[in-house]
Amino acid sequence: MKIKAIQFCAITVLAWQVVTLGQKTEVRVRRGEVVAETASQSVAVGAGRKAILSPDEGLSTTVDDPMVDDLMKIHQWVEEEKQAQREKIETTNIMAIRVDSETRFTLAQFLEKPNTKAGPRKVCWVGLSGVQERKFYDLQGRLLPFDMDKIGPGYTNYAIRFHEPVAPGEKFRYLRVSQGKGLVWKDGPLWHLQVGWSVPNCLNYFRLILPKSAVFVDSNRQVTVLDTVEGNIAVTIRNYTGLVGDGACHVAFLWPDKDGTTLADLPPQYRGLRDPEQVDIVRTGQLNMTRILAGEVYDDQSTPLKTVGTLCSAVVRQDKQRVLDLMANPFLKGLAALQYDQYNVGDQGSNLIEGFDLLRAPTWPEAPVNGYEHTVYLTRKGSLLHDATITTVYRDGKWYFGGMHWGHPGPESTDDQNETPIDSVTFSKDEAGLDAATYDGLEPGWFMRKWLFLGPIDVPWEGQGYFPDEKTANEFFDVKSLDPGRFEPEVTIEGQDYQWHVLTSEYAAIDLTKAFDKWYSVAYLWAQVEMEEETTGVLGIGADDAVQVWLNGELIHQNVIGRVLAYHDTVGVTFKKGKNQLVLKILNYGGPWGFSCRLLDQ
Repeated sequence: MKIKAIQFCAITVLAWQVVTLGQKTEVRVRRGEVVAETASQSVAVGAGRKAILSPDEGLSTTVDDPMVDDLMKIHQWVEEEKQAQREKIETTNIMAIRVDSETRFTLAQFLEKPNTKAGPRKVCWVGLSGVQERKFYDLQGRLLPFDMDKIGPGYTNYAIRFHEPVAPGEKFRYLRVSQGKGLVWKDGPLWHLQVGWSVPNCLNYFRLILPKSAVFVDSNRQVTVLDTVEGNIAVTIRNYTGLVGDGACHVAFLWPDKDGTTLADLPPQYRGLRDPEQVDIVRTGQLNMTRILAGEVYDDQSTPLKTVGTLCSAVVRQDKQRVLDLMANPFLKGLAALQYDQYNVGDQGSNLIEGFDLLRAPTWPEAPVNGYEHTVYLTRKGSLLHDATITTVYRDGKWYFGGMHWGHPGPESTDDQNETPIDSVTFSKDEAGLDAATYDGLEPGWFMRKWLFLGPIDVPWEGQGYFPDEKTANEFFDVKSLDPGRFEPEVTIEGQDYQWHVLTSEYAAIDLTKAFDKWYSVAYLWAQVEMEEETTGVLGIGADDAVQVWLNGELIHQNVIGRVLAYHDTVGVTFKKGKNQLVLKILNYGGPWGFSCRLLDQ
């Protein structure tokens, strides 16, 4: 099916060009490889690429996705900037976002991950959440095959398979294309798109592809390139985050096809009609800021705006004690003390302050009560977008700094939360034997999703109260109720007969609560693993709550603790050649319970 899809793509691209160029062009499949041919040329059309026939270059291939093609070109820019060494670039981020509708978008992103293993590898494991319809490309534009391992309803591990091995210490570099929900919102006639990658000393390139008919209005940063992609306006913004890691990117646009807006609906401030009072506040603030940046001492806490100026003055003059004195509470003071030396290095603080302007400041009460909070809104130089919010707090006649929020807060989230399917964990109705839960080896990195299950077994209790105490539960958990080295189809525990049933899970984190909402209960899980040769490795075990692990009848791990399933234990194991019996025992104290198990990818 993949070969047919590629062949169709190549034929479609070439067909109309043949008429124009007057050449005979054929598409052939040779031993599973798609090849485009003319009388004088032949090129292979691999997965993720398309054939191009042009008068100047003749027959060639290119990436089948213009967003990927753009990312590959921008990556060349980034490499050139890194070679120039004008800035301390510790990491890079290239992100292209296309607005498909008011609720959907397509994301293409350059990513890299080091090979931390001891030898060269072709497989890179990455974890992603909330993405759909994903594709992976290498930096030559070739599609990369991958396998998925679902960890939970909103999180998946991907094993991406590269064409060439990556040496130890080197980085896997790839491009990811996926679908997502949300991201844009409307405020009056303007639509907003806001993204960010807030990592210190990171070189960001954001390429934002707006909808058909969109009219670009404003951005929070200087635009590097304004062009089109397949008829859509594309806004490209370069951002270097510096020590502070300020990587917010925000654009606003009109969307006539969506809501019928025209240039007549442009907000008044973009036509020079800002509120006169706010204009006066901004001008006064700019004048004061010029003096502050020149080193003039400014110290006044009588209003929210003057307190902001006082804080800026203390930062510019590198007066650490005054900065700490302006904090509204001990928590903020402690946080400021920890971060001050890290971020206020050289001119870093001054440069950050210089990049912002006052946008507006709502009127504050003349006699506020202690604890009253008031916000001041900031914008970037050359922009009218709300891009940061400072909170000030009143106490005993003075205003103090109460925190800062980067970016526009946007609308309140209305997206439905992902729900775990009811059948994410299933059990067979009939009794089962070892053949039903036998693995032909274990591939490192992949979770075990099929087990024999026995239980749930209630912790015996005859004391006061509805539930046993923890001491009683732990004592019962310590009792070996079956032989973990010899499988028996039926087991009698506390006078009750139990049979094994096959448990299968859609997700790696096996949520037993979906089937048995039982408190103070125990369950056994059994799997048989056949190895072609003796294999040494490390098991990753997740458990909610306590866990015991046996291999071939020997207890190799125990952790009696209350915890959530996200926590993982690591257990060294040696599987013998042939059949191995792996048994887990899980104790739930209360609330949700479950487990996970895999041979780690070392």
